[in-house]
This record gives sequence, structure tokens and C-alpha cells, in this order.
Amino acid sequence: MAKAPILFLILICFSFSVFALELDTNLPPSSFLSTHAHPPHHHHHHNHHSHVRAKPPTHYIHTTTHFPPKPSIHPFNNPDPKVSPVYAAFHGQVLKKSCKHAGENNLIEATPLPGAVVKVQCLISAKEVVHTQTTNERGFFHIESTVIKLEDVKLGKCKMFLVSAPNGLKPSNYNGGIEGALCLPMERIKNGKLFLFSIGPLAFEPKCP
Repeated sequence: MAKAPILFLILICFSFSVFALELDTNLPPSSFLSTHAHPPHHHHHHNHHSHVRAKPPTHYIHTTTHFPPKPSIHPFNNPDPKVSPVYAAFHGQVLKKSCKHAGENNLIEATPLPGAVVKVQCLISAKEVVHTQTTNERGFFHIESTVIKLEDVKLGKCKMFLVSAPNGLKPSNYNGGIEGALCLPMERIKNGKLFLFSIGPLAFEPKCP
């Protein structure tokens, strides 16, 4: 009776071995790994966001534009429009002193002296320029020059002198009639072409009995 269980165990083991063998023979060829199989493919996960190199910071330099200086204009290359010069005119009166006040430095009771000769004398560019004139019936003289300029008189280059008088009268130095009378500026005349200077009055000494 003891041999029966052992035989039963042997029979079961044999049945399992046969079943395992049938499973092995029924497996399809694709279930076995082929020796020529392709090696495993390694997928590298690339980061789609490429690394962009950061630009260095931009430094703005504020520069000042320097324009070259304008060239100076030489007066000879671009002369100013020609300006007409202003010439000088001289106006004054000559008197004769009264016998009562002869030799005195005043013109009390003096009277106009017609026919007296006066001159304006200027030193311009080392040259002497002289204009003479005779007084009218009221003792006035008026000289207009086309040589003596306004600037010449203003610079003190001109003076007025007594020259002679009728009947041999002697000049006096009243207001500088002998040493040279000053020319006092007055106004422009003749549409600005002349500048008028006032002289005196000047005087001659009388001949008294």
C-alpha cells in the first residue's frame, strides 16, 4: 500500500514534464531573441530651448559734436560797401572892436568887419591844407572843403586864423584869432555830405584917433 502514493507522485511529475516540453515546442520563433537584433536605440532628449548667449550690456556714450569754427572773413577779400566820406565846412563871423574897448578881451560895442580875410589850416598826412575866404558885408565867412574830412577836424588837425583886414587893422587873439581858433562841431548839412563847424567870433583891433 505504501508504493501506491509514490507511483502517483511519479506520474504527476512526468505529466508536468511532458506539458512543459509541449509549451516549449509550440512557442513561435519570434519569441526567441535574435542574435542579429539591432542594438537598442538611445533617444537623447534635446532641449528644444537652445541656449542663446546673452548680449553684453550696451554702454551709450554721449558725445558732443564740435563744429569747426567759421573762417574769419578778411576785410580785403570782402570789403564793406564804400561809404562816401563826410567833409568839413567852417562858419563864423569877424568883428572890429570899438575904440572904447581896444586891447580888452571882450567884444563890447564891436561891429561886423567886411572884407577881412580868414584861413582854415589843417595838417593832414604830413601835408598842410589851407582854405582862405573873405568875409561878407555882415562879417560872416563860410568855407566848404572837398579835401578836409570830418575826422581830420575831430582829431584836432585843423585851426582857424585871422589873416588880414581892410585899412591895415591888426588881428587880436580873442577866441584864438592869432594862435589858432578851435573848430566847434555843429551839425550835418547838404544831406549829410558836410559837417558844419562853428568858429569864433574873431576880432580885429581898431585904429583909433
